[in-house]
Amino acid sequence: MEWSDLVGASLRELGAHEKMVPGALLRQRMEIIGAKEGFDVGEYVAGSPDPFVHLVARVDGVEINRRPGSDVLVGLAGASAPDPVRRSTYRNRQGTLRKDAFHAFTRVDAVPFVYMPDADRFVPEDRSDGTVVEVDRISLETLIADRRTFVNSLPEESQRPLLDALERSTKPLETFREAVAAQGLVRQWASRQAETVKARVLSWARKHNITPREAWFQQPRETSPHQTMQRLLPYLTADEIRAFSIPFRAVEALLSDEKSR
Repeated sequence: MEWSDLVGASLRELGAHEKMVPGALLRQRMEIIGAKEGFDVGEYVAGSPDPFVHLVARVDGVEINRRPGSDVLVGLAGASAPDPVRRSTYRNRQGTLRKDAFHAFTRVDAVPFVYMPDADRFVPEDRSDGTVVEVDRISLETLIADRRTFVNSLPEESQRPLLDALERSTKPLETFREAVAAQGLVRQWASRQAETVKARVLSWARKHNITPREAWFQQPRETSPHQTMQRLLPYLTADEIRAFSIPFRAVEALLSDEKSR
């Protein structure tokens, strides 16, 4: 099987002749099909001076949609981009790290973050006021190391797409996020990230003799089935969507609602 044939077959199997799919999802499907045909995708990409997406883009009839801050979308000619999905805030089963605290311990920024004890807020230093405690700077290397540690805990067959996201992408954090979603590992990564970031926050607090506040660690909001379905749609193939069983009651309710408008 040739590279161009593998790309085309994988895109068609994913329904990408109708809706574009994330590059990480395409890579995963290509590795599955390639393994059956004796084509080692990882070896092929590693032996090329160009990254995976560039190799895919060279295939005739393939279109690439680059999205700032996220993985690229790939599809066959005429395929449309999926509707944008609003990303949820940081959540885990133990609770949610308050937004300002989460940013302070996970964001790479030229301006360091500080904590204002009187206001109980984490803010960039140039927006602080009064007494402050500096938060240890977070580097891109640290965040990549966190993700690499997680990848190394996974079965070997699941590691390659995630490692490629960290090693070969110009935007490793965004590409890694897409690869995690494509692998169905969102909950596992969220849980591991929760433990890592929480440990970092508590270590900082001990270092500065600060008593951690319960307000830093909020309880998660419930995610409705509708929200879950909306987030899943970009990762479903056209055939998988067609296989859904929709009860007539729901169709009847929809038609009734539209008539009443």
